[in-house]
Amino acid sequence: MQQSALKPEDTENKSAEILHEVREFVLSRKLLNLASLSKESLPHASTAPFLLADGNFYLFISDSSEHTANLKANSHASIIFNADEVETKQPFARLRVTFNVQATLIDREAPLWTERMAQMREKFGAVVEHLQNLLDFHLFELKPSGGRYIKGFGEAYALDGMGEKVALHLQLGHKKMPKKQ
Repeated sequence: MQQSALKPEDTENKSAEILHEVREFVLSRKLLNLASLSKESLPHASTAPFLLADGNFYLFISDSSEHTANLKANSHASIIFNADEVETKQPFARLRVTFNVQATLIDREAPLWTERMAQMREKFGAVVEHLQNLLDFHLFELKPSGGRYIKGFGEAYALDGMGEKVALHLQLGHKKMPKKQ
């Protein structure tokens, strides 16, 4: 009987290593790209500064932005973090992390709002102090679910979220076209 090349502890170590890479990559970004849906289910792509805390993403965004209205109308969205183009040698294999997210509006009176806004001020500086006094700005929590980490060709991993869950190596493979005779 042939044994598996990886022992369970090796798989756990590889998974922990991949999750660490994902976390470090995400934390190296200041902005996330957001795909949201309008009331009419029309897609809208945008970008916003974010905070990562307790495995969730937080956006402090204005009513004057289309994505704010979209998240209020439809809590389902998707986010992506891309490697910089100048750092990308092969555009087809660009390093990226994507997640499906569920958006929740955080009430200004909630203790979580106060805690996250303090973290936002720490990350982004005095501008947050000014923005939090504007009533058209809202704090959203984006809870990630299924996602993907693409390191390059043949290096795609399924993610459950930003927590300490298993990252699964996807081995779907590409299919070549049959040769013409």
